Amino acid sequence: RKALEANPNSVTLWKAAIDLEDADDAKILLSVAVEKVPHSVEMWLALARLETYENARKVLNQARKHLPTERAVWIAAAKLEESQNHGDVVDRIVDKAVRSLDKHDAVVMRAQW
Repeated sequence: RKALEANPNSVTLWKAAIDLEDADDAKILLSVAVEKVPHSVEMWLALARLETYENARKVLNQARKHLPTERAVWIAAAKLEESQNHGDVVDRIVDKAVRSLDKHDAVVMRAQW
């Protein structure tokens, strides 16, 4: 952890520290990690996986704000809703993702989903 104090923007150090923790402590560390390295898709997705459904939705919404062109975040959000049998929400997420990616010049065809 001392290394993280000296270099809080290191994704590698965050991963190593998180790997040493149990799920509850990992969740706490991941919450800090996404603040320090908001460009890390892996950190956002790992945090979402450890959260409840409602909190995972919030995490993924934050991730989309930081990483609007990252397909993996959009796909994770769609899969989360699919796991809750919210098919109508999945369709809305995919449509919103395609529009957002297009807006940011990161076009993805719907068939690629």
